[in-house]
Amino acid sequence: MEPVNVLAIGINLDLVLAKDGGRVNPLLGGYATGDRFTYRPNWGLPDWPGGRQTAGPVLGFSRPQIRPGDSVRAIVVALFLEHTPDWQDVGPDDVLRMYEGSRICGHGRVAWVKPAIWPMPEDEQDRLAAWLIPT
Repeated sequence: MEPVNVLAIGINLDLVLAKDGGRVNPLLGGYATGDRFTYRPNWGLPDWPGGRQTAGPVLGFSRPQIRPGDSVRAIVVALFLEHTPDWQDVGPDDVLRMYEGSRICGHGRVAWVKPAIWPMPEDEQDRLAAWLIPT
């Protein structure tokens, strides 16, 4: 596969409680090499109407076992920029809606946006994932 330009987006993610319509089971988070890109929700961008979504796999989370209602850091990779150019308008303090099917399971406030490539080389993953490591 020929590498393509994408965006890596660091977010502060708040999962919706199950009683408020969020997911019921915890997410198996983490940022170790084996935990990367295992969760692939869709995202609603800031100016999009409710229900409109696009792909954005998660590079990783700042911790494992994320329960509904928890807050964590996460890194989303915005794919398909040529088909979804609105990703390029996302910036700090924007809020992304995290979807599983039609259900909103989280809200992520954007902390930063950086150019990246896909497929993402491991050294680039490591560099970005350093932001997820608790200090």
